[in-house]
Amino acid sequence: MTVVLRTAGAIDHRGLWALNGLTNVGHTADPTLPVRLPLPDGPPTAFPDLADVEASFLAAGGDFLVGVEGDAVVAMGGFRPVSPTVGEVLRVRVHPARRRDGLGRRLMDELELRARRRGIDQLTLDTATNQPEAVAFYRGLGYREVRRETRPDWTWTLVFFTKSLV
Repeated sequence: MTVVLRTAGAIDHRGLWALNGLTNVGHTADPTLPVRLPLPDGPPTAFPDLADVEASFLAAGGDFLVGVEGDAVVAMGGFRPVSPTVGEVLRVRVHPARRRDGLGRRLMDELELRARRRGIDQLTLDTATNQPEAVAFYRGLGYREVRRETRPDWTWTLVFFTKSLV
């Protein structure tokens, strides 16, 4: 089945909340995981921006995309401006059953295109060392590591990246 990328709407909220709830640590791909996930009744408390992507991303001058296969959200991610020319990429997820087939690259390519159309010429993002596939993915897309941050109570290190879009 074909995955369609489009701007998220209220109809997608529960699907993106479900996708966000999947762990990002572990195996890159898991084709045995059902594509249709149980839909939660409410947004994840640790990610308040996902409670209303329209307000958190679209109204802020950014965009939030979903990849939809049938009626299931299988990919998501967004960006929002942090200055007139810099945007921050957030909440990038690809369903484990759909990883390693280019969907993440399609999603990031579309986010970068839409950011450029809005006058953004640099994107930033972060991931963590407990997600080595994500670190490698962003490097492969041309993102450059600019710093790391760790704290005594963390078992991981945050890795911050940037990419020029010009």
